[in-house]
Formats: sequence, C-alpha cells, structure tokens
Amino acid sequence: MTNFRSRAIAAISATALALTLAGCSSATKKEFGLEANPPNAFEVGTEAPLSMPPELTQLPPPNPGEPRPQTPDSAQAGANIVSPANALVTAPSQISPGGEALLQQAGPTPPADIRAQVNQNAQLAAKPSGFVQKLMGSAPAPQPVVNAGAEQKRLQENAAMGAPVTKGSTPQESTTPPGLWGRFLNLF
Repeated sequence: MTNFRSRAIAAISATALALTLAGCSSATKKEFGLEANPPNAFEVGTEAPLSMPPELTQLPPPNPGEPRPQTPDSAQAGANIVSPANALVTAPSQISPGGEALLQQAGPTPPADIRAQVNQNAQLAAKPSGFVQKLMGSAPAPQPVVNAGAEQKRLQENAAMGAPVTKGSTPQESTTPPGLWGRFLNLF
C-alpha cells in the first residue's frame, strides 16, 4: 500500500511540476531550455578583415583599452539595418568624365514622369475588364508585344548603317483577341 502511495504521490508531483512549467513565462522556458534562445541580431557583429599596410612603420601606435579603429560601431550598424537610408552616402555633385561617357552611351534621358507612366500602365494592365467590356471587345487594350525577330533585324540594320539604335519605330504585334461582338461581325 505504501508503494502505491509513493507512486501516486510521485505521479501527482510530476504532473503538478509539468503543469507549473507549462504555465511559466517564456523567460523561464528559455532558462530551462524548453524554448530556443537565439542570439540578438543587433549584438552580433562582424570583425573587420585584416589587412597588411604597405609599410609596417606606418602603423599607428596601439592604445590599450580603446576599440580597434576598424571595428564598426554596433549601434550604428543596427541603425543602418533598421533604416538603410542612414547608410547611404550622398552622391558627388560633380560627375567624372568616365561617368559622363557612360551616361552618353546609355542613351537619351528618360522623361521626368517615367515612373508615373510605368505605374499607370501597370495598374491598367492589372485591372480586370468587366463582362460588358469583354462582350463588346472594348476592354482596355493590353500593351503591344515587341516582335523580337523584326526588332533584331531593325537593330542590325541600324548598326550596319552606323545609325543610333533609337532610329526607326519598334515593331510590335498586338495580342488582343476580338470580343464576342467582333467575332460575331467577322462571320459576315
């Protein structure tokens, strides 16, 4: 009988302990190893790579107790992760001659409102057409697709004649299927 009591007391104690631990806060669960405890991403830092100076005599004298000058500031690194705009460096106001040449080879400057035009075209393309528009065939026409073969031929001809790639119009093919009404009229 005492063996049964001791087993019952042990089982009740184990159950009570399990229920107590189950209701613990996450800090207690982490302490007992019941929950993962990953490192804080803002406290983990990377060490700067070692580099050899051209002359060993150019090394500055060490200052004991001070952080290494190459070591990044962890607070600043954390702020850069949260707000990447903090890490951006302002662009130089003067463009180098190499940069100018690269910009000239890139082609003409796009219009100032190009982003607004692209966004508007994307919204029009994503907007589903209604039943009546599909029936009448008057849904907004999707943007035409470039005819790849004809475009390649045009570019090769421009290159052979020494003309800029912007000369001539881009050959396009329409992929708009006729609506129900248009198909009906095409029968006659």
